[in-house]
Amino acid sequence: MNQDRVVAVGTWYYDGLIPHRVEIHSFPARFSASRFAEDGENTGEYDESLPVPETLDGYLYACSPFFSGEHLSIEAVKAWVAAQPWAPVAWDEPEAISN
Repeated sequence: MNQDRVVAVGTWYYDGLIPHRVEIHSFPARFSASRFAEDGENTGEYDESLPVPETLDGYLYACSPFFSGEHLSIEAVKAWVAAQPWAPVAWDEPEAISN
């Protein structure tokens, strides 16, 4: 993703025992997957004629390594994570995040 940054970090325990890092990334809405050109998922090209999605703050948010899709806020991604059958994720305090 272009110009993405980690805005939240947490730990998910596979089988309740094996820790895995979970991250929430923010990225400018102009890089939304909804603006990919034909075959853009493979080429990274965007169709500039497609509108930039309206957001709360100009950014979209997504979870990694799990594919959450694009959300309008960190809280929306955390809600998506909490609703997954593999949840929960223990989120770190914001001060612990370094980019």
